[in-house]
Amino acid sequence: MNTKQVEKGLVDTLWGVFSSVRLSVIVLTLLAVTSIIGTVIPQNASPAIYVDRFGEAAYRVLSFLDIFDMYHSWWFQLLLVLLGINLVVCSMDRLPAVLKIIGKTQRLNPENYRRAANGDPLAMAKAPGAVAEDLSARLTSSMGRFTRVDEGEARYLFAEKGRWTRLGVYVVHAGVLLLLVGGLLGSLFGYEGAMNITEGETSGVVRLNGSNAALPLPFELRCDTFSVSFYDTGAPKEYRSDLVVVEGGRDVLSRKVVVNDPLRYKGISFYQASYGMVPPESASFSFTSKASGMSYPAEGTFGEPIDIPEGLGTFTPLHFMNNYRFRNHSIGATVLGLLKKEGGETVRLALPVKSPNFDRMRQGEVVISVANFENRYYTGLQVTKDPGVWLVYAGFLFLIAGCYITFFMSHRGFMVEVLPGPSGSAVTLYGNANKNRLGMEMVIRRLTEKLDRETRTPERQVEK
Repeated sequence: MNTKQVEKGLVDTLWGVFSSVRLSVIVLTLLAVTSIIGTVIPQNASPAIYVDRFGEAAYRVLSFLDIFDMYHSWWFQLLLVLLGINLVVCSMDRLPAVLKIIGKTQRLNPENYRRAANGDPLAMAKAPGAVAEDLSARLTSSMGRFTRVDEGEARYLFAEKGRWTRLGVYVVHAGVLLLLVGGLLGSLFGYEGAMNITEGETSGVVRLNGSNAALPLPFELRCDTFSVSFYDTGAPKEYRSDLVVVEGGRDVLSRKVVVNDPLRYKGISFYQASYGMVPPESASFSFTSKASGMSYPAEGTFGEPIDIPEGLGTFTPLHFMNNYRFRNHSIGATVLGLLKKEGGETVRLALPVKSPNFDRMRQGEVVISVANFENRYYTGLQVTKDPGVWLVYAGFLFLIAGCYITFFMSHRGFMVEVLPGPSGSAVTLYGNANKNRLGMEMVIRRLTEKLDRETRTPERQVEK
C-alpha cells in the first residue's frame, strides 16, 4: 500500500467520522450536559463562595477543569468547534445530491402523476386544445409556469414550484454555524466586568468578573451627574447616570443611561446595574443628652474621636456602609462607630442615615445620630463586550427562516390532464410534493373547487 492510498484512507475515515449523525448526537449531548452544569454551578463567583460550598479539595479539581468559567474554557470551545466541523462536513456530504435534484428537469410523463394526489374530474365545453390554453393562463399563478405535452387528442400541462425549498435544512445549518461562530468570538474576544464611577470623576478601567483583573479601555468614561428617586417605602424607583465618553482628551459622546437602556461605544456596552454612596471623609453628628435633653452638634472626621459634652465620653466614626444589615434587616446607608464612656466601657454603634432616632433603642445616656454629610453617589455599570453578537442575531434570523422553509414549504409538482369528453373536455388536476402529502391533497382539492366555480357554465349551474 503506497503513501497516497494511506492518505486517502485516512481522509475517508475522518470524513466518515465528521459526516456522521452519531458525532452530532454525542457533541450535542455533551453540550447539553455541560450547559446544565453551568446552570447549576454559579459562574465567575468569588473563590471563597466555591470553597465554602464544595470544600477546598473539590474546589481545586473543579477550578483545574474550568468548571467555574466553563463557557470560556478550552474544552467547551473545542466542543463548539467539533459541532461546527461536523455540521459543515454533513452539509458538504449531502448537498451535492440535493443540488442534483434541484437542477433536474421536470419529468414530463403523465404516469409519474397517476398515483399522486388528484381532484375530481371537471367537464368543460371546449375542445382539449382550447381548454389547455385557457387553463395554462388561469393556473400559472397557483402552479407555476406550464410546459405543454400533446399526446394525440389529450393535452397535458406540467408545472412545478419550490425546488429551492429543498435547501431549507441548509439554511438552518447556516444559522447554527453563525450561532457557533458568534459564540466562539464572544468567548475568545469578549468579556464581562464592572465599573464604579463617582459623580464628576472619570475612569477607564474595567474589573473583570471572576478574576477581578483590571482591563484598560481604549477610552475613558466620565459620570457628570447621578440621580436616584425612591418610592414611599424607601426602595429605589429609578436611577440614572449622565455619562460622557472621553477619547483623546475630548468629549466624543454623551448619553443618559438608565436600567435596560445602555450606552454603546466601539462594541462595548455599559448597563446601569447598581449605585451607592461614596464614603465621606467627614460627617456632622448630633449628640442628645438623656439627662439634660440638650443636643450638641459636632463635625467629625472618620477615624478621629469626638468629645461629647457633659462628660458623656467620646465617639469615633469608623466606617460608612452603603447598605448595612442589622439583625438580618437592611437599614440602608449607615455610619459605624465606637462610643467610649469615661468608665472605660466601649460600645459599637450602627447609625442609619435615614433613621435619626435609631440609637434611642439602645437606652444609653446619650443618643447619637447622623445629622449631615457630603452626599455623593457612584454609579455601578455592568460592562460587556461581545464581538460575535451580530452573528448570533443573524444566526437566529437564519434559523427562523430555515425552519419556516423546512416545515411549511415544499417542492411541488403539478399536472393538468385535459382529455376529450362527451361534451368537450374532461379536466383533472394532479399534484405531488417531497413532503406533506396530506397538505398537497388539500391544495389540489381547493384548486379543483376554485376552477369548478370559475369555469362553471350557466347550464351546469342549473344542473347543480
